[in-house]
Amino acid sequence: MAEAIVAGGQRDQLSLTVLYDERCPLCRRLRRWLGEQPTLRSISFVAAASPEARARFPQLDHERTTRMLTVVASDGAVYESERAWLMCGWVLPSWQPMAEHFGSGIRLHLVRVATRLVDGYRHRFVGRDGDCERCSVAAPR
Repeated sequence: MAEAIVAGGQRDQLSLTVLYDERCPLCRRLRRWLGEQPTLRSISFVAAASPEARARFPQLDHERTTRMLTVVASDGAVYESERAWLMCGWVLPSWQPMAEHFGSGIRLHLVRVATRLVDGYRHRFVGRDGDCERCSVAAPR
């Protein structure tokens, strides 16, 4: 997945597409919050493993995108897990300095640990049918 480059990437004005798990209440809440924030770059959201995601990004492992946050940049770069979280922070003016600060070295390792904890937490509450087991929220159909 790290080698995935989306064909036809544009290098002029960088924009991001966030592939998020629409079955997950936490993911939906964070998607809504991020969508309401002022951003330095254009950002769009696509449900992971959806028909739209499969059509736009056929090279991606779509089952994998439901297990970890994935961001695809308009230049074709693909970011997963901790790097995807950092890219989401990087587009927010007030978060960009922190995202850059945590983007390398031991600090990146700390972000990796934190994102794995979040991924483990959210997957405990998403059932096989896509419903949140703890909060009784039905997944969008």
